[in-house]
Amino acid sequence: MKTCIFVAAAPIMFLAACVTTPPTSAQIESCRAMEGQMGLQTLHDHNEMKGQGRNPMNLSHERCQQILHDAQ
Repeated sequence: MKTCIFVAAAPIMFLAACVTTPPTSAQIESCRAMEGQMGLQTLHDHNEMKGQGRNPMNLSHERCQQILHDAQ
């Protein structure tokens, strides 16, 4: 039973670690390149509005916005 609880909680713990981990210099440079090439606007996603999950591209844009905001 304890194994099931850990397996269920593991993804949440891993996601929390991703958010609290400071970005590397490579991630910052990658986000600056993305900003220069296409901007950082988070586009709307019809699948997300229908409750079908988040679009990976929108997630990466939001993460880059956060990284660049914190880097300034």
